Amino acid sequence: MSAPGANVHTPGGAPSGNPVTDFLFSLPPITRVLFASTVATTLAANFLFPIPKFLLLWPHVTINFEIWRLLTCFFVGKLGFNWAMNLYFLYRNSLDLERGKYAGRSADFAVVVVLVMLFSLVTAYFFDLLVLTDPLMMALVYLWSNDSPHTPVGFMFGMQFQAMYLPWVLAGWDLLMTGAVPTVKLLGIVIGHAVHWITDIYPAQNGGRRLVPTPEWMRGVVGDGAGAGPTTTGYGFGVQPPARGMGTGARQGGFTAPAWRGAGRRLGE
Repeated sequence: MSAPGANVHTPGGAPSGNPVTDFLFSLPPITRVLFASTVATTLAANFLFPIPKFLLLWPHVTINFEIWRLLTCFFVGKLGFNWAMNLYFLYRNSLDLERGKYAGRSADFAVVVVLVMLFSLVTAYFFDLLVLTDPLMMALVYLWSNDSPHTPVGFMFGMQFQAMYLPWVLAGWDLLMTGAVPTVKLLGIVIGHAVHWITDIYPAQNGGRRLVPTPEWMRGVVGDGAGAGPTTTGYGFGVQPPARGMGTGARQGGFTAPAWRGAGRRLGE
């Protein structure tokens, strides 16, 4: 994936002189929000507040009205290599979708992300998941792989395959590394396919009529975003060490479930 160039400008039109600010404002709006929210929430959870404050604990949501948990559970993580790889996958797939298929249609991409989050929350209720970074990421991986099915992918140890197989390879790698059924990754794939059906398959079969049209107010808030930009021409994994995938066991993504119940986490790879 092409990195942002050195002459990136802030919304004001001039370089800020701060590489972090220039990088953030080089991203299209939805990818920027996802990336910045993940970094900010994780830093807050690791240095300012206890991590359980950010997890999806339904009694705290429904009884104590801690509504923020419905969002922070998508972005919280335990700092480390696995978290960094999660952030990279989220950034990469979101950026490719927003600069590729949804170029100039960031509001439409926002609807896709909202649908993924809503389906993930429903799934979390029935599967007792505390953290939803994996479903969000795997859904985006699935959507990207459907949009670029023949893009070459390089995986561990020189394996080469087409992008359409990437979600299943990630799930299979988890199974190989952990010996446990990669429940959370598979749920992310199912969610991704559900959103793909709603946003792509159904309209294609019904004359373009959309089940979930993009609200005009969202277009006003998000705007059109950037036009087509540099995207990934090959999805290389290099020689990254294997990441622990997650099922629904007691330890997930660096979290060991003590007093909190449930589990569900982590794509790192």
